[in-house]
Amino acid sequence: MSQLEKLKADYKRCQSTFSYRDFERLLGGLGYALVKAGKTGGSRRKFMNQATKDLIFLDEPHDGEMTRSMVRRLREHLEGRGLL
Repeated sequence: MSQLEKLKADYKRCQSTFSYRDFERLLGGLGYALVKAGKTGGSRRKFMNQATKDLIFLDEPHDGEMTRSMVRRLREHLEGRGLL
């Protein structure tokens, strides 16, 4: 099982918090890249899929852990596009 497949499996069964760094690696493996937000972007992050031009917007958590609601919302987004 590849690292990407392990991250997918972990993310799919996650019911609580999830590491933001692991989520960044998962998005990178799915073809998303971080897009520079500009000088006043703050903790707001934008990821774009290079092939489909699909965008994901989220706030980078200051403690490094994504909340349960953020995990659920982004899982639904990725599953809706057939990526998970």
